[in-house]
Amino acid sequence: MIDWNNHKIKYGLSLFLLLAVILLTTDWWRFFPLNQKNVLTVGVFSDSYWNQQNGNQHKFIDSVIQKYEENNPNIKVVYEKGILKEDYSEWLAEQIIQGTAPDVFIVLPDDFNMLSDIGALENLDSIIQKDEDFDPGIFYEAAYSGGEVDGVRYALPVECAPDLMFVNRTLLENEGIALPDLKWTWDDFYEICKKVTKDTDGNGTIDQVGVVDYSWEEAFASNNVTLFNKEGTESNFTDEKVYNALIFLDLLDVLHTGNGNTEISFERGNVAFQPMNFSSYRSYLINPIHASRYADFEWDYLTMPAGPDGDNASLLDMVSVAMYSGTPMKNEAWDFIKLLTCDEEIQADIFRFSEGISVCEDVTEAELVKENKIRLGMDTAQNMEALEYTMQNAFFTKRFFGFNGAVSAVDTAVDDILKSDANIRMEQVIQARSINNFLRTIHN
Repeated sequence: MIDWNNHKIKYGLSLFLLLAVILLTTDWWRFFPLNQKNVLTVGVFSDSYWNQQNGNQHKFIDSVIQKYEENNPNIKVVYEKGILKEDYSEWLAEQIIQGTAPDVFIVLPDDFNMLSDIGALENLDSIIQKDEDFDPGIFYEAAYSGGEVDGVRYALPVECAPDLMFVNRTLLENEGIALPDLKWTWDDFYEICKKVTKDTDGNGTIDQVGVVDYSWEEAFASNNVTLFNKEGTESNFTDEKVYNALIFLDLLDVLHTGNGNTEISFERGNVAFQPMNFSSYRSYLINPIHASRYADFEWDYLTMPAGPDGDNASLLDMVSVAMYSGTPMKNEAWDFIKLLTCDEEIQADIFRFSEGISVCEDVTEAELVKENKIRLGMDTAQNMEALEYTMQNAFFTKRFFGFNGAVSAVDTAVDDILKSDANIRMEQVIQARSINNFLRTIHN
């Protein structure tokens, strides 16, 4: 019979229980080299990057993990569940500080430069050079280039979505206006907006307009404006390209001055154009309630109109994936990154589980053709041509520390200029000082 009053037995039992608690409540396996070789950790967030309530993000990553583990039966992939996108950056930073960073992790645009600056991202160039099976040509060039800093590759793109110009085809047809082609310009855009802006029912109030939600960001992008220097310490707000964009925005603003009609919106059918991220467009197609709002007219998407100094360029939003520079599992991590970004089946799953599009050109083209035919019963040739041309001219903006605050400062500056009757060139100089003072403040 066991003597439970024996101190050695009591001590042994207590030690056993303590070890059991440690094993069940901690990532104990990370500290054992033998097991560490067989466990790959991944950092992800649980909700949609595109701010849609779809609840599918975990399904997507689980499908990636399942396929990876099938291909690599000696590796188990684990990730921490329930991290929201709004908390993800802070969570990842804490893991890096504590020395428990995931071997592979999703990189948000706002974090990319910071993570590369502190040395948290593995340089992938030598790995890519040794991998004869890796083909960068499968990616959209704009998406692929977004993973570099100063010519060094730190990340691969996972999914993306460009901004496009959405058009009310019915409204243009009713006004006898032809649909613009891929290489339309600001002049074309303005003339259409001017023609369709009117009081259609004769009550003295404008009830149809050319465009809503067209901002300086779209105008600057399509006029080849590089707004900030690489470090984010100074703006180029006094640039001639900025001046031309401000003049154009002022012309559009004058068209709608005094309109004040709250019933005007693209979904009501009384607006010809509205810029929209492609992820929003896909969410409308997927959601029957959203799609019903646009049931009274035909609508489509176009390239952005080109400014005199630019092209039909568009901003690209994107999610990337990187490898932790301190991971002891570089080969396993690289295989996971390749599967996530290059595998056609996995990339096609983005269309099932997300509102973005694949970063692989062939996958996106095939999936959008299927998606549009099923949902809309339409010929998608023109749509795909517009998307392809947009992606060829799209660019991903590298974001620096304080980037969102800098954008807010430019928002304020442009708004003040458009509301003022003062000379625009003089206002550019004044507002540039304010923006640059803000940039110096955040970097000091």
